[in-house]
Amino acid sequence: MPQHPQSTDGFIFSLLGGKIPAWPATASTAFADGLQQELRLQGLYPLVYHLCKNAPAWKTWPAGIRERAKKTAFQQAARDLAVESRTRHLLTRLQASGIYPIVLKGSAIAYTHYRRHGARTRGDIDLLFSPRDLPAAFRILEAEGYEYTHRQGYLGQELGFHDTSPGQKNLPLDIHWRSSSYVLLAHLLDYEEIIDSAIRIPQLADHPCAMNPVHALLHACIHWAKHAASGDSIRTLWLYDMYLLAGALAEGEIQQFIQSATDKKITRICAAAIAAVKQAFTCKTLETLHHELRQIRQQEPSARMLEHHAASFALRDMWSLENSAMLQKSLQDILLPPGAYVLKFYGRENRLWLPFLYAHRVSAGLIEYARRGFGIER
Repeated sequence: MPQHPQSTDGFIFSLLGGKIPAWPATASTAFADGLQQELRLQGLYPLVYHLCKNAPAWKTWPAGIRERAKKTAFQQAARDLAVESRTRHLLTRLQASGIYPIVLKGSAIAYTHYRRHGARTRGDIDLLFSPRDLPAAFRILEAEGYEYTHRQGYLGQELGFHDTSPGQKNLPLDIHWRSSSYVLLAHLLDYEEIIDSAIRIPQLADHPCAMNPVHALLHACIHWAKHAASGDSIRTLWLYDMYLLAGALAEGEIQQFIQSATDKKITRICAAAIAAVKQAFTCKTLETLHHELRQIRQQEPSARMLEHHAASFALRDMWSLENSAMLQKSLQDILLPPGAYVLKFYGRENRLWLPFLYAHRVSAGLIEYARRGFGIER
């Protein structure tokens, strides 16, 4: 059941779910301060403004909150225009070179499922590339003014880039070559499967650059499970994304989602993710998905994520993989990731460095994993 509307979370979930509440007559200063802090930290001001601005109940809210929401929404809209222009330029350049990255998570869902894409705040842009395209993609990114700035842990599968070009700046980029950094899930949605049924976002690119609705919801569930297993805070926008994704599924897509989750053996983590959304939002499709997923009985190695924390790679879980081909792919991702990724990770260009870098990656990664496992660092 969704949370009580008189709690800060319940108040937010109520309005995001379409029931714009009047300002509570008994609301305390602490309630108002807590609400504003949550709206700010969760990046919800623009979304709240666009959902509430025409509702009669909006006029009962404190003027200070309404003004702050309006100001933030206008600032976000201006920023979003610049980000859209810069992103379209980059994707156009990549696609013209035969490289077709997939825009992941909020940056894609903002266009495919929000009434106003500028209402969906995001701190970066996640792009998924085919591993074979990484060398050329890195060259184009650098030519366009993007600079490699940070990395995940040694056994990670993504790199961060920052826009250093003059003029309007884009959001930071997270470059992925697997759709998930968790070893049990990395190959459940490979680039090749995604691109075969990818959809267009006309504002960003001429060619397909986003997951189809079924893949998008599967990926959102996997993303939720990864962060839940790591003990991370779950952002309200992630739950709202899944609410919108589920609510927009056609009947055939609902069945396709259930079948895909079954085939990929992730029905339990999908059911857990959907259950988390159901705690916040009411939606018939959510009820259907949750009920159908819970009826499926099969062995699923990925369900281990729901039983213990997994701060990064849970190496012991690899041995629970029943599919030998999947185990081989997982080992290859750890031991021999794409050379272009490793060179960029270490800031090298000469491929003669690769044997030494691979050896260092594995040894340093195992030490890093052991320290996390023993609670020395997180």
